[in-house]
Amino acid sequence: MEVKFSFSSLDKAETYDPKWVDAQDVCDKKGSRVQGGVGPFGLLTLASQNLEEFTPVFFRIFKNQNKHVILMCSDARRLV
Repeated sequence: MEVKFSFSSLDKAETYDPKWVDAQDVCDKKGSRVQGGVGPFGLLTLASQNLEEFTPVFFRIFKNQNKHVILMCSDARRLV
């Protein structure tokens, strides 16, 4: 599966804090409910053949000097 997202601008991306060394900690701290400059945005991935189980996957985009950092997170606490 391939998913593509396009953006008109990434100028509003939050600054990535260099003290963040564990992506999972950042995902847990920010969660899927804390609005950022670019994100969270995402999709639901189906985990069972009968379409009863799914996992929300979301992304956040940060800026870090001359490049962007993209985190892919999952927040099972929030279903949609």
